[in-house]
Amino acid sequence: MKPLHLAILWTALVLIGLSIPGEAVPPRELLPFAADKWVHAGMFLGIGALWLQALPGRTWAVLIGGLAFAVATEIWQSVPMIGRYSDPLDVAADTVGLVVGVALAAWLAGRASNDR
Repeated sequence: MKPLHLAILWTALVLIGLSIPGEAVPPRELLPFAADKWVHAGMFLGIGALWLQALPGRTWAVLIGGLAFAVATEIWQSVPMIGRYSDPLDVAADTVGLVVGVALAAWLAGRASNDR
């Protein structure tokens, strides 16, 4: 699969996951606080890494687009029909994951070019 297609697919899966109605998500009391933030960081690590592979050399575009997507998904989750809640700490976890994903992809790309 081409990097762009993989990045689009991953982003769509993240959006679907974040759109699951609130009644289908385990109650906050059952999930430790940190578990939710790790899930957010992991989703956005994938977004950062995959989009940087799809758009090599466009680091700032990936970071800005990823941050905009993180904010938009939190706004989306506050829509009453979704039945979820918006949490600014989720955006913080998303941002950490995004930055780590971009850094990881850039490091791996640098290693791959040095191996040639």
